[in-house]
Amino acid sequence: MRYTFDTSVQYLKGVGPKIAELFGKLGVKNIEDLLYLVPRDYVPTRNIKDIKVGERVYIIARVLSTSVEPSSKGDMFVVKVTDGTGNLDIRFFKYSPRARHRFRWNKWVGFEGEIKLWMNKPEMMHPSVDFNPPDFPYPYLPIYPLTLGLTQSMVRRATLSALRELEEELSEEILPEEIVEKENFLPRHKAFWYLHYPPDMEYVREASRRLSFEELFYLQLLLLYRKQTYRRKGIAFPKGSRFSRQFLELLQAENPGFKLTKAQVRVLWEIFRDMESPYAMNRLLQGDVGSGKTIVATFAILKAIEAGYQAAFMAPTEILAEQHYISLKPWFEKLNIPIALLIGSVRPKDKKRIHEEIAEGKIKCVVGTHALIEEKVKFKKLGFVVIDEQHRFGVMQRVRLRSKGRRPDFLVMTATPIPRTLTLTIYGDLDVSIIDEMPPGRKPIITKWYKAHERESAYEFLRAQLDRGAQAYVVFPLVEESEKVELRAATSMFEELQKGMLAGYSLGLIHGRLPGAEKERIMHEFRDGKLQALVATTVIEVGIDVPNATVILIEHAERFGLAQLHQLRGRVCRSTKQAYCLLISSPHISEEAKERLSWLEKETDGFKIAEKDLELRGPGEILGVKQHGKMNTRLVSLLTRQFKDERLIFKAINDTLDRIRMYISNIMREDPLLTSPQHYILQRTLAQRYTPSEFLLDSG
Repeated sequence: MRYTFDTSVQYLKGVGPKIAELFGKLGVKNIEDLLYLVPRDYVPTRNIKDIKVGERVYIIARVLSTSVEPSSKGDMFVVKVTDGTGNLDIRFFKYSPRARHRFRWNKWVGFEGEIKLWMNKPEMMHPSVDFNPPDFPYPYLPIYPLTLGLTQSMVRRATLSALRELEEELSEEILPEEIVEKENFLPRHKAFWYLHYPPDMEYVREASRRLSFEELFYLQLLLLYRKQTYRRKGIAFPKGSRFSRQFLELLQAENPGFKLTKAQVRVLWEIFRDMESPYAMNRLLQGDVGSGKTIVATFAILKAIEAGYQAAFMAPTEILAEQHYISLKPWFEKLNIPIALLIGSVRPKDKKRIHEEIAEGKIKCVVGTHALIEEKVKFKKLGFVVIDEQHRFGVMQRVRLRSKGRRPDFLVMTATPIPRTLTLTIYGDLDVSIIDEMPPGRKPIITKWYKAHERESAYEFLRAQLDRGAQAYVVFPLVEESEKVELRAATSMFEELQKGMLAGYSLGLIHGRLPGAEKERIMHEFRDGKLQALVATTVIEVGIDVPNATVILIEHAERFGLAQLHQLRGRVCRSTKQAYCLLISSPHISEEAKERLSWLEKETDGFKIAEKDLELRGPGEILGVKQHGKMNTRLVSLLTRQFKDERLIFKAINDTLDRIRMYISNIMREDPLLTSPQHYILQRTLAQRYTPSEFLLDSG
């Protein structure tokens, strides 16, 4: 049979359906997945004469004899072997009689383990055994991540088979020749061979450099190609906006002295410039919690409506959509602009009416959840779309919403500050605007880290704030107690707090396992002041604005990443009142956790926190997160192997991204849609690597 990258691993020599199932647990379904299964380490192949005590090695040797020897720890099974350069004893504890018979005289066997001294003589103790060793003594053998039932020998045989069967396909160059020459890259097929079976470790570095570059190159090419294809004729909104001026006057009338921050003005100018251009806008608006993103989005929505178009505002949860609706409705009513809320819990009768009025163009702005992308929803003239908490939506949802208009302008928002490295990698198809300034009068949240023995003091402070009329969140990392992890869980702690430290206060419990309607009810009660404190899991990370909630207490704070802690802390930054974040750690935590909590105690800037989080967690972990279906970065972490200093890692990734974007910009300047014959391979590879929805974001 002819093998391709898409061929299932089960058809490789020595695999079959059962072993293929085990590969599937590692995320390896086809040969391409297998070739991208990055070894976590390598073991040198040694002749017996060259082995050293303390070294982990792989040897291929011939069985001379076997015996059972008594010892203080019980009987030991001893295999004497030779490879022609010397002899070695291999010792096993508790090796079954049946297994012993596999060590036949004169059979060549592979042994992988550490060399130790036994009775002043180098020996190998209880190694991994490979009864089908490679037919060629590769200088280094890969050590792969495994799952129960899968052995290194199985994976090695499979990767060797894959490399041999796909030799022709791997020989085809998929990077432009000038880039290969400028970057001094290994040929592609050699890079894959050396990633798995290197002659020495320098070749691993060169293979990693080549393949990680290639992966980032195509991810950036996809993003920039998508950006280019979407940069087609869109709506050129008229300059100026009477509605926007009226909205500003309303804000100033209600809040004397109100004015937009310099950052908001700058961002609005960027958005309006895009809207007034003849091209469809596709912009990401970043801003810390409480920075005023919604106000900026409202100005843009009003500009679109004044020009005769409809606007859609999509949020990831019903409670958040409802909150946006409640916030916008008074302003829109004063401006005589019809607005509606479209969420799953709307009564069928009302939903039918809203659908009709959207189709007729009577409703100018509709706020909703995924309900907006249902087939029944037909816009008469959709011209502007806002998506809140962009990371909660996939590509297909953006595509479906875009298809409801004729290339509407898109503004996607996130309250999670994103370091430049991630912005370029994940959102490279979007223009980026950043609100890096908080509104005047907004007080920085006071954050205090309490050690485990100071827990009572934290709750004493919390009770004092509740007695003054404040509301609070109490956050736990788990829903229910786990036998394996001794953490205070939300459900058990809710009961404990009711009887103990928060007895006499009105408490609510909310977590992800509650039915949607129940979650909505509890959040409403909290917002309306019926509950003084909300015991919760991270389900409140993206939640509603409750200006009176000025305290958040987080148990087992060391279990959360910096960015997540900052996001949770942002729940109490919703007014001009002084807010507090109380972090309680467990008795024994790592030095890294201490650094994380200490950093959060001192720092309130979300962007600085995001950079620190990236530094602490490492780019491999973060960049490997799937954001868009198959769009992942399997090999980017290979860049990090050659650096010990974290700062150098980020510099390497940023430098690589900069060079890649320069190369791609030059290509697309000459051939924006990659239609020329010389770029056929780029177009084809994009189509092979990514799904149609990822490859072509524009559906209009």
